Amino acid sequence: MIQQNLSTKLANYIMRYATQHYLHLKKNKRTKLPLPNPQKVKSKNYLLYIHIPFCATLCTYCSFNRFLFQEEKARIYFMNLRKEMQMVKDLGYDFSAVYVGGGTTSILPDELCKTLDLAKALFNIQEVSCESDPNHLQRETLEQFKGRIDRLSVGVQTFDDGILRKIGRYEKFGGGEVTRQKLESALGILPILNVDLIFNFPNQTQEMLARDLKIIQELKPNQLTTYPLMSSPSVKSILKRSIGEVDLQNEARLYAQILDTLSSDFIPLSSWAFSYKGSEIFDEYVVNNDEYVGIGSGSFSFLDGTLYVNTFSLKNYAQKIQNGQMGVERERKYSKKSQLQYRLMVELFGGEANKERFKMLYGADLEKDLLKEVTFLRLSGNIVKKGTSYYPTQKGKYLFLSMMKEFYIGMDCVREESRAMLQEEDM
Repeated sequence: MIQQNLSTKLANYIMRYATQHYLHLKKNKRTKLPLPNPQKVKSKNYLLYIHIPFCATLCTYCSFNRFLFQEEKARIYFMNLRKEMQMVKDLGYDFSAVYVGGGTTSILPDELCKTLDLAKALFNIQEVSCESDPNHLQRETLEQFKGRIDRLSVGVQTFDDGILRKIGRYEKFGGGEVTRQKLESALGILPILNVDLIFNFPNQTQEMLARDLKIIQELKPNQLTTYPLMSSPSVKSILKRSIGEVDLQNEARLYAQILDTLSSDFIPLSSWAFSYKGSEIFDEYVVNNDEYVGIGSGSFSFLDGTLYVNTFSLKNYAQKIQNGQMGVERERKYSKKSQLQYRLMVELFGGEANKERFKMLYGADLEKDLLKEVTFLRLSGNIVKKGTSYYPTQKGKYLFLSMMKEFYIGMDCVREESRAMLQEEDM
């Protein structure tokens, strides 16, 4: 049985302290992102992240940068987004993969198609992964994405009508059976369909989760991602008032149930991502790409050890682009040690930390430069060594899922801090 044991609690405490300490960014005077490192440009596998911050309605538990959809404002935004993309090209960056997040990325399918077409014209794009929701699974829309989107990730969260009503998604997307039918109709149109589920909603039982997983086993999507419920402190307080408090011991039980239920049909790709019978897959961009460029309001970039954040203000973003500037507004530089600790967590979350890979990509000796971290993880039974690699144990999979959750909560706090500065005119 997986539990919230002492090592998990300690690691989460350290992670929470680190995110609170290290995720405070300072205003900068940059007009553009830095040029790509000439020593890395040939060997570095950069990823392009595109943020679309518009939704028809706003979910209470979402901390991402998003605004209520207004068509004219959104079309101007897409136009500015493409201008910023051209600026990235002019700096000398190239990308093999694109990840489009939101918001609701397909809120204007024609604009999304124009944006992806430009990305493929400017860069050596081989893979495009895009988020979506159940309301944008119409065949007509998906047909437009053929040849443009390789992996569509659909935020389902749960098929349970009771939970859907409590979190305000039933009215927005319909009940679980409606969503199941939409997914069934969408399968096979694009190369890869991923279903996102959230587990450990307050008062969610093992029986409720079992019904969700049974539907997944019947649908057989190419990929399944199972996130534990995570939210910034203020969103957490809203959820507590509306649907109850999260139970971390229940989170551990439900995660063990997920691993056990999926073991016969789905192959783990990371602590929370699974592939149906090993079908081709694109993993989360943070696992495979240690550096990425973000464009759009509220996007993040990580380059040469520095985290950059674009302005969250739609007004400020438009002004910057019209003045020939990129959206970048704040930044934070990290030490080599901090970067190595982060990469160790991310790669173990992804299933393997390899000594040779660490040496090649980061110029580091995994066992010497991270001696304390590796020793703690081995002695606590969270990782095992095989050859030149370290792998998470069953217990370790939950540890790294839990640590990644804390990291994302920390990033949500950055978003929350940024959004708190917005005035009515910024939206």
